[in-house]
Amino acid sequence: MKVAALQADLSCHAAGGLGAALDRCAREGVDLLVLPECYFGGMPRDRAAAATVATSAEELIPAFGAAPPALTVVAGFTERAGDGRLHSSAAVIRDGRLLGVSRKLFPREAAFDPGADLPLHHHADTAFGVVICYDCNFIEPSRLLALAGARILVCPLNNDLPADVTRRWRARSCATLIARAVENDCWVIAADVAGTAGEHEGMGATRIVAPDGRIVGEAPATEPALLVAAIDPTGPSLLARWDVAQNPALYSRWSSSVTDQPASTFRSTSAHSTGRARNPP
Repeated sequence: MKVAALQADLSCHAAGGLGAALDRCAREGVDLLVLPECYFGGMPRDRAAAATVATSAEELIPAFGAAPPALTVVAGFTERAGDGRLHSSAAVIRDGRLLGVSRKLFPREAAFDPGADLPLHHHADTAFGVVICYDCNFIEPSRLLALAGARILVCPLNNDLPADVTRRWRARSCATLIARAVENDCWVIAADVAGTAGEHEGMGATRIVAPDGRIVGEAPATEPALLVAAIDPTGPSLLARWDVAQNPALYSRWSSSVTDQPASTFRSTSAHSTGRARNPP
């Protein structure tokens, strides 16, 4: 299976480049293309800006008219849901059809409302889940998708941050992607933004990570690029081997601690890095 991750300029779709990316995907027989979070419309700075660029997932379909019919695209955008809520979402599109939508669960941006589900998507026989930007820091979304059968974790990122935050958190954010791959025995495909605009700087964390933690493809941190790699997501997951219930004493201790303690007790289990933290915890 061949996959691609587009590292976009901070202005994302407004900077162009999608046509060239689709052409290359067609030439190289790419099966799955990942675009950054909020690729369409860019990252809104506030609720009013989000409302201005918000759209429905169906309205994105014409942008992929030139895509090869066998190419599955995961495209980040600001979604105006049927109930009027605004979400940072990713549309899954193939052959002129909308196959599904995933929404960010833990938005740090005041512009967005949180999503509430974790749909599983497919390219042919391969199941994949979408984990959007800051959600990568939490153990649970990726693990739930892996337990549901995902062999690939698709991670649309938009680390458009003040330059000092970008530089301080880049190593941790990239390490987080490796952690999600290893602990879930999944491939991770992350697409981020790069470049500078005023005092903001893109992190450029676009990479493809193997289930054993190897980085099989990495874009240059400072400029737009299309990263392409061949991966093999077939084979059984190792998660069945990593079942804590195999030790009843430990499982009992863990399950009772989760039940008895407030949720805040377990915040340390999530690495707070990827996202748009102005004042990182």
